[in-house]
Amino acid sequence: MAQWLAQFWDDRGIQILVLLSFTLQVLLLLLAGIRRRKSSAPLRLLLWLMYQLADSTAIYTLGHLSVAGSKARDPHLVAFWAPFLLVHLGGPGNITAYALEDNRLWLRHLLTLSVQVLGAAFVIYKYVTVGGRTLLLVAAVLLFIVGVLKYGWRTVALWRGNLSSIRSTVKYPQEETEYNLSHWGKRLRWPYPSEGQHRGGFGEEQLLLGAHCMFHICKSMFADAALYHCKFNEACGAFYCGKDSYGLAEMQLSLMYDVLYTKAAVIHTWYGYCILVISPLLTAAALLLFHYDSSGGDDRHDGESKANVAITYVLLSGTLALETVSLARAMGSTWACALMYCCGWERLLGAVTFLRRLTGVARKRRWSGSMGQYNLFHLCTRDRTELGTRLAARLGLRNWWNKVHYSGTTAISTTDLMDRLLKLTTIDGYSRGLGALQTMGFDCSAVPFASWSLMGDIPFDDSVLFWHIATDVYLSQSKFEHEERLVAAVKVLSNYMMFLLVAQPEMLPGPIRQGQYADTSSHLDKVWDMCLADQNKGDGVRGPPQKWTMLKKLFQHDKPNRGPNNASRTRTLQIDELAAKLLTLDYPDAEDIAPMFFLKTRPFMDGARVAKELLQIDSNSMLEVIFLVWVHTLAYAAYHCNRDSHARQLNNGGEFITILWLSTQQQKYIVNQSTRGEPLVIPDPFP
Repeated sequence: MAQWLAQFWDDRGIQILVLLSFTLQVLLLLLAGIRRRKSSAPLRLLLWLMYQLADSTAIYTLGHLSVAGSKARDPHLVAFWAPFLLVHLGGPGNITAYALEDNRLWLRHLLTLSVQVLGAAFVIYKYVTVGGRTLLLVAAVLLFIVGVLKYGWRTVALWRGNLSSIRSTVKYPQEETEYNLSHWGKRLRWPYPSEGQHRGGFGEEQLLLGAHCMFHICKSMFADAALYHCKFNEACGAFYCGKDSYGLAEMQLSLMYDVLYTKAAVIHTWYGYCILVISPLLTAAALLLFHYDSSGGDDRHDGESKANVAITYVLLSGTLALETVSLARAMGSTWACALMYCCGWERLLGAVTFLRRLTGVARKRRWSGSMGQYNLFHLCTRDRTELGTRLAARLGLRNWWNKVHYSGTTAISTTDLMDRLLKLTTIDGYSRGLGALQTMGFDCSAVPFASWSLMGDIPFDDSVLFWHIATDVYLSQSKFEHEERLVAAVKVLSNYMMFLLVAQPEMLPGPIRQGQYADTSSHLDKVWDMCLADQNKGDGVRGPPQKWTMLKKLFQHDKPNRGPNNASRTRTLQIDELAAKLLTLDYPDAEDIAPMFFLKTRPFMDGARVAKELLQIDSNSMLEVIFLVWVHTLAYAAYHCNRDSHARQLNNGGEFITILWLSTQQQKYIVNQSTRGEPLVIPDPFP
């Protein structure tokens, strides 16, 4: 059996590898777009595997050709496949880097480019040039040119996608001259949509044009580059940000995703468009040359050669199809539309925009609208007799299981969160939530613990834990009428901050101590055990396992913020009971507690203290105050988050914290610039 497998691999190995390499290119072209929005973990794992296998398969096959090509029955034809592997190493246009770190390794790709180009040239010279098949040689040279262009293109795209390279490409205005140069050096027109569009708000296509007009501001923020005052920035900001600032930020982030993770930075240039046109033309010419070459000679039509000829036709026709699709996608992209807008090609822009609206491609650039959710009270009232919980505890994976199994997502459209954010003229990202208390006219001396918990000398993760506990206790102990959507918005923000702390700590200002979170959840577990003991329900740990539902629950996520059903109503009652128990406990003063013990239990105790203060006041505006505290806390985290973390998360659909950061910082920049001098007057866009 082993000998047969070895012989089969010797006979068919190169054919299998070449077809596998081509198949991976097709799959990458089809599936790479799932990263732009939230996607399931299995799909992302599949995409990662294909991304890794695509390069390694092409490199291994090219090396195998240079060594074992002479063993093939038709070495001239097999060697003709070498240029295809260079094309495959170039990859499709919609994926260049899988992670942000790939862009920093562009020098390694440059070295790999040199080695693989020399290897492909060696294979062509060794097996094709000596066979007397001139047409096949010319076809190989044409495809070799395409492969070098595509692979070099990818290397340049990796270099351009590095944040340090982006910083060097941000153009600055000369003194006070207007900055109105586009990505191509064309003069931008003033940002007005078509007549009547702006009165009722912008559509996706108009927002995309606005995102292109202000994209240099977005790049400057990601690259930590300086921004200078100019009237063009003021005009764009005043016009677009005043209508839909968060939608504009979503579109800008989608363009930033293109620059970081695709070939957009090199495709939509004069040389990029030349390569897009040249590649299918050269591939079509190679297909014709190979057809004329393979049609002559009866000695080329035995069984082995027929299989090789069929594979070559598949590679040629498939490559031509992929290159044609890439050209069509580039011509119909938003980057091409922005170029048409800059050049004033109204009719062509209208036709392309009409087709784009029919397919809804601009809508797919919007943020998914889902926010991660994690709730400590929901976690602590879990059924600890479940199979997954017990297995995770046995294997020492309790924290990982809790993070995966008890976290979830919720659609932001279920609340009026975005509507309320749009009504806020300014969002303070510098003073955590303390500015919210002062904005609402609260005397800090009346709420000493609440004010103290938001001060700058308190660790940020402690503040999140304090207010997460306080929010849940306050919401469970207060009654609200006609405030359901505001209550939902507060819950979403509170749970989202806990989700970031547990699942995405790199998105928060550090240090984020996972031990502090683990100790807090452990203490809340003990309080819940006290509740169960008071009700004579056992200790909640050694209860009888639920046999028939164990496996079912193992594969079902226990998510917070679930819909109204019997199970969720029971869970809500349990959370209310836990919150009430927290308020009845006696917490000693800080000076009566040993320092180490105080450090471990401070969020557990002081969260309840903050809740008591909020409940004692319990004014009609308290819910608005809590909402503003969470908004300002999130804005503080967004502003102090590392720029690399913002950029890295775009590869996973993006986070709301990044949208809030970009939108608020742009608004602050526009407000600061518009108050520097004379009133802003936006000129007629079509003089």
